Amino acid sequence: MELRNFLIAVDLDGTLVTGFDRVDRKSIRYLKKLAKNNFVVIATGRPYRSSKYYYDMMHLDTPIINYNGALLHHPRNPSFPKQTIHVPKADLFAFMQANQEQIETVFCEIEDEIYLSKWTPYIKPYLHLEGGNLQIGDLPTILPNDPNGAIIFSKLGSEQQLLDDVKRRFQGRILLRFWKINEVVISEFYNPVTSKRAALQKICDFYQIPLTKTIAIGDGNNDIEMIQFAHYSVAMENAHEDLKKEAKHQTKHVKKHGVYYFLKQLQKC
Repeated sequence: MELRNFLIAVDLDGTLVTGFDRVDRKSIRYLKKLAKNNFVVIATGRPYRSSKYYYDMMHLDTPIINYNGALLHHPRNPSFPKQTIHVPKADLFAFMQANQEQIETVFCEIEDEIYLSKWTPYIKPYLHLEGGNLQIGDLPTILPNDPNGAIIFSKLGSEQQLLDDVKRRFQGRILLRFWKINEVVISEFYNPVTSKRAALQKICDFYQIPLTKTIAIGDGNNDIEMIQFAHYSVAMENAHEDLKKEAKHQTKHVKKHGVYYFLKQLQKC
């Protein structure tokens, strides 16, 4: 099958990038080649400032999805309708106050402005400081406007308390999903309107791309909705089990270059 005029949405961390900075250059080079005749779109939870490097590496001229869909814009085409989604800062402050015994630190962003409640040794890789302006302090004091969302670092064993509080307090207006549970619990406090799926739909509508020509590749819980959306839905071999259940395809037996091998095989079908 010839890949031409397809929307190919690809996650970064865990898909094209591992350990924050180890790049799958073989897959990147192949996506750069495919971008000449297709709409290759980065769909990531990262801010734009730390995904621009990969966008430029692939010579893309397409919209980019950041903050899991809370920011959608086209860096090279101002006529593309920019979208930003926020959470009310008052809701974030109320949640932090109610769970202060469990929460270690919180950071949130307004595009490339970063606001952190407390510095901890493990926080730096998650902040993506390059190109951003960092302020540290009491969030109710330093946060000027509603952020795109927030990342919560809490104590081990805090998951159920935080989840129950979000459900009871916000009744679906705000959601919480867990990213990682290791030495600490890392979760995302976000607006339910925010999703990579909704952002992909806007891109398809703008460029009039049919659903049958959509491919999505990812590895995490934040990729589930875009995997459900795409005609060709692909879970990485290292993907979360919940994502694998939703995907029609998987990069089986390929621990490296999974994106490259899947797309190469798809063209042979």
